[in-house]
Amino acid sequence: MIKLPGTRPVLHNNDYIGLDDVVKDVPRPRKRLTELLHKTALNPSASDHKFWESATKEWELRFRLSPLEILTNSSTVSGVRFGVNRLEGTDLMTQRAVLTEEREDISCGLVLRSIGYRSRQIDPEIPFDETQGVIKNEQGRVKGKTGLYCSGWAGRGPVGVILGTMTDGFEVGKLILKDIEDNKLHLQAGRDGALQLLQDRGVTTVSFNDWEKIDNIEKDAGEKIGKPREKIVYTDKLLSIAKS
Repeated sequence: MIKLPGTRPVLHNNDYIGLDDVVKDVPRPRKRLTELLHKTALNPSASDHKFWESATKEWELRFRLSPLEILTNSSTVSGVRFGVNRLEGTDLMTQRAVLTEEREDISCGLVLRSIGYRSRQIDPEIPFDETQGVIKNEQGRVKGKTGLYCSGWAGRGPVGVILGTMTDGFEVGKLILKDIEDNKLHLQAGRDGALQLLQDRGVTTVSFNDWEKIDNIEKDAGEKIGKPREKIVYTDKLLSIAKS
């Protein structure tokens, strides 16, 4: 986005002042992104300035705003009304955004809704925060449930991109290994035990060989229409192929 041809980024300096003091302590994916934004906003290079001089379009990145209402003019979109948030908490990495009474209207002719999804409680015994839409956890360990873990949006909410979610999964994996090493978990019969448990519960499993059947059919279908693959989106069809 910083190097988008013919386009100039609009970043507000106050959002980035002081981040260089704390960025060294954040996980690597977030660190790289934050450093890029910090440098672009406060210390862009000469080549950046030259690249942006001829720009005919702009994109703007705003923080601490919550969409409250889509504004209309007759039957067309005219803007969005936002609530302004303030950050609460002394630790920069765990601060919470709290809605204030202040409002801001931003004019626009098009609104794209892209806010992720809200997790659901899949079992009444799993502690769940209905307000945040996440499993109650401490760094991936589900509260009050030894041996139960969560990662990604189920544990943090709809925040971040695929790389951040993947890194979160790695970190939770390390927690599980540490708990095993510390003898905090009572391990069962490994893979065979897990498969037997699923079989006892009537759960249909898909092996790697089964998945390869699906993979080949998706690739073949995609090749016919000039795509890397044509995804199959219906579970019953996927299982039918896997078990054929």
